[in-house]
Amino acid sequence: QAAVQGNPGGTLRLPLSGVSSAQPPTIFPYENLTYLAQTPSTYHYSRLLRSQSGKDIAVEDKTVLEGDLVSKWEQVDPITFRFAWKPNVKWHNKAPLNGRAATAVDFSTTYNAFLKTSQNAAKFSAVIDSVSAPDEKTVLVKLKAPFAPFLATMAASTEGIWFIPAETIDSGQAKQDPVGTGPFMFREWNAGVSIKWDRNPDYYDAPYPFFAKAEAGLSNDAQRITAALKTGDLDMSALNGVLYKASRSELDPKGQDWFLQSAVMSGIYFNFDNKPFNDKRVRQAISYALDRDGYLKVQDGSGKGNWHSHLSPAMAPYYLSAKDSKFGANAKYYQKNLTEVKALLSAAGAENIPGLKLIGNVDRYGPEAKQAWELISADLKLAGLNHELVFQEYATYIQTTYLGKMEPNTFALGPLIGSPADPDDIFVTNYWGKSARKNWGGTPIAEQAAIDADIEKQRTILDRNERIAFIQEMQRKMAESMLVVPYHASAGYNYSAPYIQNFYWKAGYGYMPDGLMKASFTKERVAKG
Repeated sequence: QAAVQGNPGGTLRLPLSGVSSAQPPTIFPYENLTYLAQTPSTYHYSRLLRSQSGKDIAVEDKTVLEGDLVSKWEQVDPITFRFAWKPNVKWHNKAPLNGRAATAVDFSTTYNAFLKTSQNAAKFSAVIDSVSAPDEKTVLVKLKAPFAPFLATMAASTEGIWFIPAETIDSGQAKQDPVGTGPFMFREWNAGVSIKWDRNPDYYDAPYPFFAKAEAGLSNDAQRITAALKTGDLDMSALNGVLYKASRSELDPKGQDWFLQSAVMSGIYFNFDNKPFNDKRVRQAISYALDRDGYLKVQDGSGKGNWHSHLSPAMAPYYLSAKDSKFGANAKYYQKNLTEVKALLSAAGAENIPGLKLIGNVDRYGPEAKQAWELISADLKLAGLNHELVFQEYATYIQTTYLGKMEPNTFALGPLIGSPADPDDIFVTNYWGKSARKNWGGTPIAEQAAIDADIEKQRTILDRNERIAFIQEMQRKMAESMLVVPYHASAGYNYSAPYIQNFYWKAGYGYMPDGLMKASFTKERVAKG
């Protein structure tokens, strides 16, 4: 893409993750997979490729790519990719790198550190045989077998191989004072308040970024965020469908509205050693109890939401909605049907089980999540699955429940993955039996071997149309087994002030390098600092 023109200067102020902002448990992205660690990484680190944004590219589309650290790439053969390093890639001009050249050799060193350190390493090592640097300007990646979504899910991943100097990983500096090659240089992290950056003056993709500074707030108070957008104390924010009508009536009508289908695959999930959840009739009953359209009426003022299948709606063209006639007979499992609930629970001997607990989190996921969890919980109780709704503290939740490590008599609900670029991200990360961080635990269900076989097969289908058809059939089949029970997917709503120009929102953690760094303020707004 040709460089856009912009006005340099000004401090960009926004909440880090909109109304889901919060204090990160760490800012070292290999240490924790939470969006609160990955999102700030997109400001100061780089990756091989990034998603493109533009007026003709859907905000959810992660398949249109451009070089980040590399100027071009080619697939040499079915398992080999060659990437040509961009000129003038330098580490930030701060200790201990002090602005020295960052080379392809450094990238291969980073990959080795990634394999030793990252919670996501197993996902990559299962696919990638080697990452090497034949010289300082070339990265060579060899796969173990043909892998259809490699570029989108690994080379451009915002949950993967961030280019981090090994020195700062070994010393622990990456946890406190990151050094990278990205568009901004980390300045400070005020715990619970904000993270701040300064423009990288030596960025290899000059003239970007145009903003002189960036400040990402960590508060998720929706009323305060809306008020700050109204006064200009914030320039933009990810909001949500719940807030759309109320927020939009208060904001400048000349501002830009951005609607996007949810990428955040979400559902009710289980440890299958906790009976009765190993019985698919119970999981089907849970699905039949849910009033997905009712939740959308409450939570999605935009009216643009949908239902999760075992993919999130942002995964078009692979996603298939159970509201679509093409879904077929198994769409019935997504329809509210209390008669089926009672019959299934009775057949499974799962009526009136004492001591059940449904675990969720709200101190990070915010008030919209709390409302959703309460709506779902109420419907489950109404259907006869009595339980206590328990909100677990985030650090404990993300290291235990989220990974399928649940106490007896418990099950859980919540977002399973935040920024997938391809269906494979969801399948392999959340459902695959060999995943290091899958969201279910215990003894696999009877259908798991077949699910795993389908997951592994879709990775090898290189013909796009054939892969789409296969993945849609996977969603139909998974509706019966309900490995997890998907629920509703409110549409996202984001707002940017009218004085931000040349901006196209990009869904996911990489909104800064994938779109926002190419935007700028008007001259009048730059003058305000």
